[in-house]
Amino acid sequence: MKYFRHIVCFLLVIPILSMALSGCASNGNVPEGTETAENLPPLEVWIFFDENTPGTHYLDSWESIAEEYGCKINVKTFSTEELKNKLRISLASNELPDIFAVWGGTFPNYLIDAGACLPVQNYIKDSGVDFKESYLVPYSDGNNYIFPCLPEAYAVTYCNNALMDEIGVKAPQTWEELMQLVEATNNYNLMHGTDYSAIELGDKDNWLGDLLYTMIVNRIDPFALEKLMSGELDFSDDIFLDAAYKVSDLIKAGAFPEDYLETGEVESIENFINGESVLFPHQSTITFYLMDNMGSEAISLVQFPDCDDFFNADYSHYLVDINHTLTPGLCINKNSKYTDKAADICMEFTKRVNKINVTQYGYINTTNDKTLTPPTDLASPAVELSDMLNEAEHLTGFWYSLLPQDDASAWRSLTKKLFAGAISPEQFIEEGGQYLNFK
Repeated sequence: MKYFRHIVCFLLVIPILSMALSGCASNGNVPEGTETAENLPPLEVWIFFDENTPGTHYLDSWESIAEEYGCKINVKTFSTEELKNKLRISLASNELPDIFAVWGGTFPNYLIDAGACLPVQNYIKDSGVDFKESYLVPYSDGNNYIFPCLPEAYAVTYCNNALMDEIGVKAPQTWEELMQLVEATNNYNLMHGTDYSAIELGDKDNWLGDLLYTMIVNRIDPFALEKLMSGELDFSDDIFLDAAYKVSDLIKAGAFPEDYLETGEVESIENFINGESVLFPHQSTITFYLMDNMGSEAISLVQFPDCDDFFNADYSHYLVDINHTLTPGLCINKNSKYTDKAADICMEFTKRVNKINVTQYGYINTTNDKTLTPPTDLASPAVELSDMLNEAEHLTGFWYSLLPQDDASAWRSLTKKLFAGAISPEQFIEEGGQYLNFK
């Protein structure tokens, strides 16, 4: 969300990288004559980058921007969990970098509420870029604090085409077909001495299980979240209990890898790339990473199957939006000495990556610029993703991204207990309601 992560979303874990790029000419808040291009301290940029976005331009662009602006830019990349911890610690010690990436949803709230983020709506307005309205949703105080340059993320299910052919199964459209796929995969393992899993899952980080539960609820009733938030339903409703039982059914059926509770998200992605699983519920931001590592013909994108008692032929038109409210992007440290320069660079970064995303990868256009057109030879997974978005009838928010962070963390820990079989579906429902404070 992305990256991905979510998505980036934003998003995935890679080793910490640091890149020292070229040097920043004095501009913005630095008094004229006090700094020169040679002695100006570099702008510090913290970003999560985990190859969950098209290509490598989310890192490469910093270097070319530094050269064009006569700047020094030190870019440090972190895993999602590392960056979360770094931001919290740095906020407490007043040591935030000049520019830092944030996830969407409610994640940036604590940084904004602490006064750590610079309002950027005037910079965006002055840039002349016509962003789509959904990418400029203001914070509760009416300000924008995020340059929306990171890709939005949606829940999808990836299929390993070769494994489906080998086992003799197809992408499931119903819950019954999904359970048949699980059974067929397990039977194939017994007959051939293989160890494939029907559904890849790595819940060590607590979030892929949370996402899967949300996807199942959405496939029972795509408006369940809105009903829960409006008070039309409460968490004791059969919809939510049914989804918890379906999780339990998948566990009992042996749908997941044997060590899924001790497997991290990155490892689960590598497991899928290595051909160890048939299906992989995840977010849309890793589509290009999977294509780069598996080949565009090796995977296909579908929506998680319909989980209601009565088949809804339009089930795939109801998507889970990972961030939904505030979109992921870049924030500027309000206490930076170079806020104007940082804003110029963030805006340039935003324009460049959006242009590349659209014109080279056929990815989501964050603006209304009709001159940015996708290639005509997109790979089939990219086409499938584009079709999903174009045909979407309703977007449901990812529960975690809508909850206050303390409640969200407690909720995510509770879903981990459900996937561990440590609590029953009834216990999950009984305890879960106290954390679902969406207002």
